[in-house]
Amino acid sequence: MNKMERLFSTVFGVFLLGVGAYVLLCSDAAWHWVVLVGSGLALLGGNLIYSAYACAPSWLSRIGPLP
Repeated sequence: MNKMERLFSTVFGVFLLGVGAYVLLCSDAAWHWVVLVGSGLALLGGNLIYSAYACAPSWLSRIGPLP
């Protein structure tokens, strides 16, 4: 991972973590959907941040190249 990829992963991870926290705290949907979607987004965001710090591949990078 070069420096730009790590920076992009960090910024996108912070974004996903924030969206996940927002869903968990401010959503009015059914509680099981809130917990499932919010924690999933927060988990992916946290993994992106950790992967950028550790210079390791993230879980999102394992799905292959996207078009």
